[in-house]
Amino acid sequence: MMNTRWFFSSPWRRAWFTTGVLVLVLAGIAGTRWLLIERHRAWLMAAEYPPPPEGMVFVPAGWFLMGGGDGEDSPEVPPLQRVFLPAFYIDKHEVTNAQFQAVLPDYTYPAGADDVPVSKVFKPEAEDYARNLGRRLPTSAEWEKAARGTDGREWPWGNEFRPECANIGRLSAEERQALEERGISCDVLGPRLKVAVGSFPCGASPYGALDMAGNVWEWVADVYYDPRVPLDFSTPRLPRGILRGGAYGYGPDQARTWYQAFEDPAATCNDVGFRTVMDAVPMR
Repeated sequence: MMNTRWFFSSPWRRAWFTTGVLVLVLAGIAGTRWLLIERHRAWLMAAEYPPPPEGMVFVPAGWFLMGGGDGEDSPEVPPLQRVFLPAFYIDKHEVTNAQFQAVLPDYTYPAGADDVPVSKVFKPEAEDYARNLGRRLPTSAEWEKAARGTDGREWPWGNEFRPECANIGRLSAEERQALEERGISCDVLGPRLKVAVGSFPCGASPYGALDMAGNVWEWVADVYYDPRVPLDFSTPRLPRGILRGGAYGYGPDQARTWYQAFEDPAATCNDVGFRTVMDAVPMR
């Protein structure tokens, strides 16, 4: 049997013993926390949820693949990663002119464009609209899962580009040739114009969300700080708003589910709109 008095008589042995005990305690806490998190995630995935509000679709809790995963070192194509999200509801369509005006009456738009997505929207305006409905902008992860599902697809409908499934345009000669080499005939001459939401039903995502490729870019809640800009007082690292989904004047690459573009949060353009989300609360 070890002489404990002798063992603890050395300050070095006492220090090593204390450190070992501390490591074991911290490992136990971390393990318990991990088990609780995993148990909660399993409960979220198995829970029942109310049906989605009118005009929204349900995205269940669970893991999905986020990012490009093609080795590109580019902020437009983030690296592939596995992400867990709780359940949520997201608008089936981009917010339309009529919907936006119903909440913010000072907004005006051309006659006959009720069902065209609202655009030239500043991010704070989109956030204000969502708050008025008890909603919010989707995070970039929520937007991407709603667009691509859990199988890592390139476009909402699958891994082969289909020009009849998205309102996009302005294909480059290289993009057109690449599509033709894959047996895809593409007559998109673009740029097209904004069209009524839901005009491309074959472009539905796995959860039934429409127009998540093309028509107008969509604001998400996240901001982006370019790590390539040095963080010092002479060149501040300013936040950039993130846009997802491509638009009618862009090609297939920008319409991919993982692609992201950037805009000054205080700026906008005629092809920038949004959609909203709500948290899904499990039924007790």
